[in-house]
Amino acid sequence: MKRGIIIACLIGLTATLSVRAADEPATTPPGHGGRPMMMNILPPPVIDQLALTADQKTKYNDLDESFKADAAKLRASNVQSGGASTNAPSGAQPDNRQAFHALRKSYVDKVRGFLTDEQKTKLDAALEHGPHHGGPSGGTNPPPPPAPGNN
Repeated sequence: MKRGIIIACLIGLTATLSVRAADEPATTPPGHGGRPMMMNILPPPVIDQLALTADQKTKYNDLDESFKADAAKLRASNVQSGGASTNAPSGAQPDNRQAFHALRKSYVDKVRGFLTDEQKTKLDAALEHGPHHGGPSGGTNPPPPPAPGNN
């Protein structure tokens, strides 16, 4: 009797969780190994750091929309060729990753075209520390280790 009640409870719990999981949107695109694909040319902390003017924001937003469309086309072409499925061989994904990075780099170069020299310096510093960090003042970089021999 107890076993039957426990089994019924487990079935009910499993069904509830399955329905809830189906209702929640996916947090990562399929086939990306749990890492969300960056869907903006630059991460928001970097954009904040650059302090874009209104005209620059308009230009950036137009480029960002174009970038998103091109990235979606790249993902769609990869899905059609079978490269982005979760069962795809690992050799298919580096090509897609390289294509995405090349696409992103081309858009970053377009953004550089309307930045001031000071903003370009900030952008270079942010990108040097990685696209997700936001540069030295992004707040996510650990402090550098102490120099050897300075005890």
